Amino acid sequence: MNAEKFFEKYSIEEISKKTKISPISLRFIRNKEFDKIQRAKFFGFVNIIEKEFNVDLSELKEEYNNFNSQKPSKPHQEITIETSKNKNFFLIILAIILLIIGGFLLYKENQQKSTQVKETKLNISNITNNTNSTNTTQIQNPTPIINKKITNEKNTTAVSTKEINKTIKKYQVIIIPQKKVWFRAINIDTNKTIEYLTSKEKILPKGNYYIKFGHGEITINYNNQTITPDTKKIIRILFKNGSYKFMKKPNRYEK
Repeated sequence: MNAEKFFEKYSIEEISKKTKISPISLRFIRNKEFDKIQRAKFFGFVNIIEKEFNVDLSELKEEYNNFNSQKPSKPHQEITIETSKNKNFFLIILAIILLIIGGFLLYKENQQKSTQVKETKLNISNITNNTNSTNTTQIQNPTPIINKKITNEKNTTAVSTKEINKTIKKYQVIIIPQKKVWFRAINIDTNKTIEYLTSKEKILPKGNYYIKFGHGEITINYNNQTITPDTKKIIRILFKNGSYKFMKKPNRYEK
């Protein structure tokens, strides 16, 4: 049975109800509006239809490939430039943060050294002006003061290092489908893209992500938060620095 006979036999509503594919995507497939549906979604949806209805739509897949082979391909350099810009922007922001922290630590260190020198001079002056046994005991006092200041400097550096590590902490996204679902995840730290059509749990590598979900029931665990989005329609979510928000198209992660 070819695609034309299949769509004559079954209505859009029947196919959508059984496959959970949106009616608008099914119309694009039925009407062969190949320019309106992405390659991954097209083949994913057609594979689901073939499995659910036990039908061979290989001719339709071949038509899709022929259609796309006639279209001029987009220059790869455009993607490379965008990736480079995002990476450079991230490195500039990180460098500014480290510069501010380094300047603050240097200022505190100089301030502490200045205070330490003043206190040491004051103690030496007291020792010189007094020659009795009581003053002799005071000679031992500068050492604890100096040691205390050095300990404080180490503690300040340790706290600052923890704050930096906390700032760049990365979280993990866990996707648990209840039914077969398609999604594309872009790691916005590395600009790498991964894509799945699956009903199994997926644990993404740690990092910040922009994820586009197709139709299906899913649960997402992220930073001790449980998210259950309404995926009866296309959903776009940004997971960044431990928090998340729903996005609309167009946005800078998807054009």
